[in-house]
Amino acid sequence: MAGWLIISSQQNLDITARTDFTQQGLKKRHRKKALQIEPEDLFFYYVTGVQKLAAMVTVKSFVTEAADKIWVNLGKDPGECYPWRFEISPHIILQPESWINMIDFSKVLLHFRKWPEQNWPLGLQGQIHALRAEDTKILSQAFNSAQHA
Repeated sequence: MAGWLIISSQQNLDITARTDFTQQGLKKRHRKKALQIEPEDLFFYYVTGVQKLAAMVTVKSFVTEAADKIWVNLGKDPGECYPWRFEISPHIILQPESWINMIDFSKVLLHFRKWPEQNWPLGLQGQIHALRAEDTKILSQAFNSAQHA
């Protein structure tokens, strides 16, 4: 089981929530990463703007390809359809008031060690990042604690 950090706008998180967290798409440029994702991996959703973690879901399928447009790309390619699709299942979906501040992990997660401490948000550029096992465990525990708080 691997962990993946999904970087999402509030708008795209809302779209995924409207699917009842049953599917997630990745942008076309992330094909290589999509091929590495396996059933039982975890997706952790980080919401840009508010800089918080909102949801943890379990991947239920290997990648498939689709051409229908579900998510919104506010970047260079507004026609992007996020073709690499996964079936997912909600694991822990937090209410907005319980979302987890990512800054609390900026000095803890190995993922952020590539950047100078004050530049940790650079580790949140792009749509998806593979997490090391240690980081996956830390985030899973944080979601479990937040759910029971």
